[in-house]
Amino acid sequence: MSKLNTSGKPLYVERVLPNFGTFLAITVLLPAIMLVSEPFDIRIGLVVGSVLVMAIWVALIVSAPVISVEKKDLRVGKAVIPRALLGKIHEVSADQIFLERGPNLDPRAYKVFQGTVKTAIKITIKDEADPTPYWLISTRRPSQLATVLKAKV
Repeated sequence: MSKLNTSGKPLYVERVLPNFGTFLAITVLLPAIMLVSEPFDIRIGLVVGSVLVMAIWVALIVSAPVISVEKKDLRVGKAVIPRALLGKIHEVSADQIFLERGPNLDPRAYKVFQGTVKTAIKITIKDEADPTPYWLISTRRPSQLATVLKAKV
């Protein structure tokens, strides 16, 4: 079913952004800064608060991890691994995420978490020379990512 990707474009791309509530919570800084600056000039607080909120929003977007599956490689953030070295792929559901990020987490694992994303994917590594046993990656679309990774290209 999978088509050969000859265009050079990634087979799958996802920027794992924080949820809407995170952006909304940052917005609370605006009235707080306006209140603090009120004795001086509330307009200064409005400008400073607006600039600060926008800067934090931009930082959240720019620093969000990007997952990219290409014909031969999987890229997560700055890390790259050949798809040939990927082993078993397991989708981590919202009810399992606490255990996978906490008590069951191997400290040697490569981890890319987005705290507000409640699903992930766990990929074992077949390279015996690599001390990393698996990758644990937050994703909003674990089923789609697993399907792309399992597809023969």
